[in-house]
Amino acid sequence: MSHAAQAFARDVGIAKRHGVHYTPGSLADFLAERIVIALGEDAAVPHVLDPACGNGELLDAIGRLRPAARLKGVDRDSQALAEAGQRLNREGARDFFPVHADFLDIDPLAEASDRRLPTNAFDAIISNPPYVRTQVLGAERAQELAERFGLSGRVDLYQAFVRAMTPCLRPGGVLGLLCSNRFLTTLGGTALRKFLNEEYELVEIFDLGDTKLFAAAVLPAIVIARRKCGSETGEPCSFVRVYETSVNGAARSGVAAPRFDSIVVALAEDADGEIEANGRVYGIERGLLKMGETSKDPWTLTHDDRVAWLEQIEARTAKTFADVANIRVGIKTTADSVFIRREWDDLPTDEQPESELIYPLITHHIANRWSRHQGSKLARTVLYPHNVKANGKRGSVDLDNFPNARRYLEAHRERLEGRTYVIRAGRKWFEVWVAHQPVDWPKRKIVFPDISEMPKFFLDESGAIVNGDCYWMAFEDNVDPKLISLMLAVANSTFAVAFYDAVCGNRLYAGRRRFITQYVNRFPIPAVDAATLSEIHILVEKVKLTSVASQERDELEQKLDEIIWAAFGLFVGQACI
Repeated sequence: MSHAAQAFARDVGIAKRHGVHYTPGSLADFLAERIVIALGEDAAVPHVLDPACGNGELLDAIGRLRPAARLKGVDRDSQALAEAGQRLNREGARDFFPVHADFLDIDPLAEASDRRLPTNAFDAIISNPPYVRTQVLGAERAQELAERFGLSGRVDLYQAFVRAMTPCLRPGGVLGLLCSNRFLTTLGGTALRKFLNEEYELVEIFDLGDTKLFAAAVLPAIVIARRKCGSETGEPCSFVRVYETSVNGAARSGVAAPRFDSIVVALAEDADGEIEANGRVYGIERGLLKMGETSKDPWTLTHDDRVAWLEQIEARTAKTFADVANIRVGIKTTADSVFIRREWDDLPTDEQPESELIYPLITHHIANRWSRHQGSKLARTVLYPHNVKANGKRGSVDLDNFPNARRYLEAHRERLEGRTYVIRAGRKWFEVWVAHQPVDWPKRKIVFPDISEMPKFFLDESGAIVNGDCYWMAFEDNVDPKLISLMLAVANSTFAVAFYDAVCGNRLYAGRRRFITQYVNRFPIPAVDAATLSEIHILVEKVKLTSVASQERDELEQKLDEIIWAAFGLFVGQACI
């Protein structure tokens, strides 16, 4: 994030370095090089814009490759602009034109203005726009940006920047965008994926994953694209993905992975497969962009082997998880220290909420494969001020009927009313933000944590509430227990990990993955005969038992893993990732 983002952060009362991510010099050079390659010889004296230029790192990188370039930088931080001018002048008095302004307040379509930027004027835009989340922007600012730029759902500042900068780029001009890789796979990135596909001819995408190129915990991506001149589609978009690997296949085979000074050098030299850089082993995968059938589908990497692999799976798939049950996130109170406690009897007697409102709570702390951790108890409980009304709909309880709970909640009223979004949604001040129907809790349900390195799906029949750090799917009484066992076997298999990485691809640091609704919905359920289904059910019932010894558990899991891979016509580990 540029100095403009730092200034913005200061304006909204955030600490100076909170959420501010500076572009490393090597990454700036790589981004500039990809832009210059895409430009080719189109512009001998290219006009280049950086809409959040900070101290000029990106413009300097372009200027060193194209010394004749005319560089325009916009930033709301006057000190950063001064530093940019000093840097670029020091590098040979390049043509640098600073604009002191917030880029989002500049209307490129406006009439004459001293802060106006011309439309269709720039040959290239190089940008690492500010990345500021909705909750930091504030509801009013987020709503204003959403209305101005046609955004919906979660609004991130960098998405508004991409829309605002596009009219400045000439048709055929090149966009070089450095941003969070979240837009590639999440529902929150749907609008940006749709916009880029409609307005640009995509050339290259680099998912830089957990390469730790930034000092902060940022998972970046690079997009190189040309603004469309018409409806032409052009060549397929190249897709490169880089993630640290916990299994050093090269070392295991006795052949050392090639070493590079950095990940950026490896990418610049078109390295593929396992490589070593900075003392770590990374897997570089190259292929083409796969967009999916709708803009809601994640953008992933594909190649011929992967297409054949997925076709094999589809041929053996009877249905998906989404066909069997709805997958939902757990409750979100947005005031956990008020609603969630280990003990309630340490409160004054008259502030101990009535037992009818206190429920056991499942959190990621007790999540495990197949069943909860051996000997684990639900240490946390939640005050849940909702119930089912006579009309069958969920509503808030009448606190007049629960005087102790009222006194307790009144003691925290100032904080709870500070959740203004709850009030604006027409809810009462003491309600939790994301609630669920209590009638669903006693049902058999598969629960799994949101973030985990390996799948941790388990069956719960305790009737407990699921917390917002987990997801769950409740089954109606008519769902065959054997089908539920089959789903558990699929979800906890190494096949599920391979399928996730091929189709969903939203990996975080240290090999962790996000198991959320939009991904788990897509998990396939294989078509198996009655005998295989019964075998799977028996094995799952055994592996769920807390009394099973670890060696026997490992053997049961291995057997289930083999059955699931075979059910899709594959052998264990036959993945194209």
